[in-house]
Amino acid sequence: MRQAKKKRQWHRREGGLTLVEVTIAVAILAVMVSLNYKVIMGIVRAKAIVDDQRDGMFIANSVLTRISRELQLATKLGGTIVQCDPSAPPASGNPPVFLGEQQSAGGPARGDSLTFLAKEAGQYVPDGGTHSGLVQITYRVEADPEQKGSKDPSLLLVRDEVPASKNKERSCGNAIRFPITKYLASLEFQYFDKRNNEWVQEWTGPKSFTLPAIVQFSLGLRSPEGRVDVYTSAVALRGGS
Repeated sequence: MRQAKKKRQWHRREGGLTLVEVTIAVAILAVMVSLNYKVIMGIVRAKAIVDDQRDGMFIANSVLTRISRELQLATKLGGTIVQCDPSAPPASGNPPVFLGEQQSAGGPARGDSLTFLAKEAGQYVPDGGTHSGLVQITYRVEADPEQKGSKDPSLLLVRDEVPASKNKERSCGNAIRFPITKYLASLEFQYFDKRNNEWVQEWTGPKSFTLPAIVQFSLGLRSPEGRVDVYTSAVALRGGS
């Protein structure tokens, strides 16, 4: 009888788990779930960073390629820069042919502007035609109205194109203006002066009647997570000094 009773007790113990064993199993499972969650979230964050960098590189490559291509068409022959902004002060002396000005984009970031004459830009206009021949191209920075009031807003990189004409009103009336990208954090230009063998931050004054030998430009793009990546390129200009 005693052996049979012990045997029945042994079978009852084999049929279930004690509270301590269940608690330990649940704790181990919780640790494993927590570790797996951290690993998965790390993978998700890493993928998001890679996607942001890829998208930023794609945008930067498109913008830098466009600026480089158009700068290679820069010329100092056939016309001069016209001022289409009625609020701007009138230029003194002869109009320039290549004008690079250092400006602020708010805070320490720069939002430079560059205006130059180029041949055969061929930009499509809304009526289906194109601007061919000599055109005036401007790259500049504007505030993004959609981010008004944001703590750290991105900027707009705007491209203006004005067809060359002896009639200023006609030229400015046919101007094309559109944003290139809205993720801009900064825009910087530098110019190599071959005559003085030095890099300068602006191309104004007497220099603006000639072309620089090299233009270097840096584009700062802000990712959705707030990270700013800077992309830099340079192009040599034909007939630059």
